Amino acid sequence: KMKTVVYEDVNGLDFINEFEDIFPLHYEELCVTKEYPWEPNYEAYRFYGENNMLRTITCRVDGELIGYIIFIIHPHLHYKSCLTATEDIYYVKKEYRKGRTGITLFKYAEEALRLRGVNRIVTHTKVHLDVGRLFEYLGFKQTDKVYTKML
Repeated sequence: KMKTVVYEDVNGLDFINEFEDIFPLHYEELCVTKEYPWEPNYEAYRFYGENNMLRTITCRVDGELIGYIIFIIHPHLHYKSCLTATEDIYYVKKEYRKGRTGITLFKYAEEALRLRGVNRIVTHTKVHLDVGRLFEYLGFKQTDKVYTKML
C-alpha cells in the first residue's frame, strides 16, 4: 500500500539541495539535449526566486522528495495583464507514477497558482514520454507544437 503523499507550495530556493539527488533521474529519463551536461543555472533560479517569479510545487512521502513542478511566473509578453505560469520542469519518480500522484500534483499546483493570482498556465510534454492525456484530463488544451534544432 502506498504511503501518504504530502504536497507543498514552495517559494524560493530551499529545495535546491534535495533536488541534487532527483535531478539526475529526471535528466536521464527525459533530457533530449544530452549534447550538453546537466548544469542547472542556479543563479537564474535564485534571481526568479528573489523576485517572486519562481514557484515550486513538491510532493513527498515520509519527507522524501518524490516529485515536483517548477514554474516561472511573469506577465505574458503578448498579454501583459495575463499573469502566466510557464512550467519549467516537472517530474515524479517512476515508482510513484501509479494512482493519482501526478494528477494530484498538478491539481495542487493549479490551486496554488490561482491563489497567487495566476491567470494562465503553460506546460509541455516530451514526445518520447507523452503525457498529453493527463493535461487534457486536467482541462488543458493543446495550443502549440514545439520544435527544436541543435546548432
